[in-house]
Amino acid sequence: MRPLGVTLVGVYQILRGVLGLLFGLSLLLFTSLAVKLAALASEGNATGRFFAGFGHLASLVIILFAAVQLLAGYGVLRMQNWGRLLTLFLSAVGLVLLLPVLIVVHGIPLVFGIINVVVILYLAMPPVKRAFHEQRHSLRMAA
Repeated sequence: MRPLGVTLVGVYQILRGVLGLLFGLSLLLFTSLAVKLAALASEGNATGRFFAGFGHLASLVIILFAAVQLLAGYGVLRMQNWGRLLTLFLSAVGLVLLLPVLIVVHGIPLVFGIINVVVILYLAMPPVKRAFHEQRHSLRMAA
């Protein structure tokens, strides 16, 4: 049986992934729209092409990161140890990316920083770690 905390972490990862996908896709859409408008205004200069490429690259990186978060959430919900490790890694990366913002701003970034710390501490707890390993061993015994 999956602990409630693991379910919450898995749902949180999937929610982060869905929001990341929506953000990445909207960035891709609005970048394309902005590039078309800028191309009309500047008659296709090199700066417009650079920012178009940068916007597309940034949105693709965000979409890829969101897809990995969805995969991690799925792995956690399936009680797979790789999902736990991937979630630990993604939460640590998210915390590092939030550190510059946390120094200056309070509020929502602080909440996400706290959630990342809680996820890291929870998934690193020995009983939770043991639950992931027990799930894998019980599946081997059933096979």
